[in-house]
Amino acid sequence: MMKSLILYDSIGGNTEKVAQRIYETLKDSTNEVDLIKFKSEIDVDFLEYDLIFMGSPVINWLPTKRMMDFVKKKLQFYNKQGKIIPSAPLISGKYGICFCTYSGTHIGENEAIPMTMWLRSFLMHLGYSVLDQWHMVGEFHNEADMNTQGRMGNILGRPNDKDLLDVENRVKGVVGALAGLMAGKNS
Repeated sequence: MMKSLILYDSIGGNTEKVAQRIYETLKDSTNEVDLIKFKSEIDVDFLEYDLIFMGSPVINWLPTKRMMDFVKKKLQFYNKQGKIIPSAPLISGKYGICFCTYSGTHIGENEAIPMTMWLRSFLMHLGYSVLDQWHMVGEFHNEADMNTQGRMGNILGRPNDKDLLDVENRVKGVVGALAGLMAGKNS
């Protein structure tokens, strides 16, 4: 069994819906799951976890400022401890998934890719194998026309039940694949 972390930020609730579905799916299949939403100050030791899901809404193609500030601070912390090693060798049994919610009103999913790549780079510096990046459409909360006139079509109410079922199935696929991988290593 794996120790898992879901660390996320959410502004309008879209990313929180995705994080909550990841949590609900994981809690039945792993030893321990921690769900942490950014508040003011948080402290987490990433290296205690075998499977990490990191998520944020996309804000100007990147994570939220508080997520970015936290990640930069943790990177400096691990670097001072000598845990950031040149060439970023992979640590066996450490896996990550980066996820986001985005509205994609102007250029679609391309607005989301830099954000998950940014988080992916952090996890890779720690030695995690980043298995995937999930870009989930989310309703735009500030301007109504952005939900119906953008490149993604009508995104009102997203992520919806279908989107969240997709998240659930992705999590089950990751957990199943990792369980098979672990079983193969132990035989």
